[in-house]
Amino acid sequence: MVIFTPFCLILVSYACIISSTLKISSAEGRYKTFSTCSSHLIVVTLYCGSGTLSYLRPKSSNSQDTKKVLAFTYTAIIPTLNPLIYNLRNKEVKGVLIRIIAELRKI
Repeated sequence: MVIFTPFCLILVSYACIISSTLKISSAEGRYKTFSTCSSHLIVVTLYCGSGTLSYLRPKSSNSQDTKKVLAFTYTAIIPTLNPLIYNLRNKEVKGVLIRIIAELRKI
């Protein structure tokens, strides 16, 4: 209930935001709004999803290794990804990320 209630409230608020965004007449305004909302929604989904998986797993599938991976994901990986996800709206960061991926493909 502690995870589900805030997540539902976030989804309801995003439904209202999307409804309002679709009423914007300019395409650029809609793009900016969706860009901002999508990065936040990705972060919230990752955070709530990993937290939900950590606490709502059936007892039969609880192994210590799985618990450790989920706990590490919830406490370390997702907070580390937050700045990257929010900065993907920045054109310079996108360019650097594309160059890094291109270099990795060459290797």
